[in-house]
Amino acid sequence: MPSDPRFLRIVRATVDGLVGSYGLSSEECVGVTLAIDEALANVIRHAYKNRYDQTIEFECLVNDRQMEFTLLDQGEPPDPARICAGPMDDVALGGRGTHLIRAVMDEVTYNQVPGGNQLKLVKRLHVSKALAVEE
Repeated sequence: MPSDPRFLRIVRATVDGLVGSYGLSSEECVGVTLAIDEALANVIRHAYKNRYDQTIEFECLVNDRQMEFTLLDQGEPPDPARICAGPMDDVALGGRGTHLIRAVMDEVTYNQVPGGNQLKLVKRLHVSKALAVEE
């Protein structure tokens, strides 16, 4: 997808529809959608310094146990201290999105790979509900 924020609403609608069809509660659907939106916005804002002419590879793999969202960009690598999300305080304006992502998703991993910066976000599914959707 282009690194243009106008595309975020398309991704939000797609992710919301996808997670809703796999048995997650309304609250979980909203949370996952917000987490993906925040992760993509962070790539645009921080890795690409608000440049809208770049590319973000966005992939979602789903099986009966989990949803795995992978973001890959070729922007500036992030500061590991920001990704690790130190303690949140009432004064800091930034860094709240990272806390949201970690609170909603079951696994969050960042790696520098040959293709750039890779962020994987995993949400485990409720097995009985996920299986019911597939039948």
